[in-house]
Amino acid sequence: MSTSSENDGADMASRLEAAMATTARVLRTVGADHIEIVTLTRGRICLQPVDLNQGEQIARALGCDFPLDHRMFVPGHTLWTGLVEGLEIQVRSALRQVVAR
Repeated sequence: MSTSSENDGADMASRLEAAMATTARVLRTVGADHIEIVTLTRGRICLQPVDLNQGEQIARALGCDFPLDHRMFVPGHTLWTGLVEGLEIQVRSALRQVVAR
């Protein structure tokens, strides 16, 4: 007889396995050689490109089109977010230069 905690553990393992499979597909899409760091949780994949100047291009290829500019960090950077297969995707990029209109 399985207990509730065993079922919860199995569910968490299943969610992590699904996140790992999604991460593998994401890396095939953008080219794993372009990614320096991958951070993975059951609900989120964070990518840092080898070249932060390619971050926006990588993010857009994955459908991440919500930028958050971090200007107070040194160096500043932009974090692009979106959803892929139900997981939040975050891609770090060089700080974008927003043109004021």
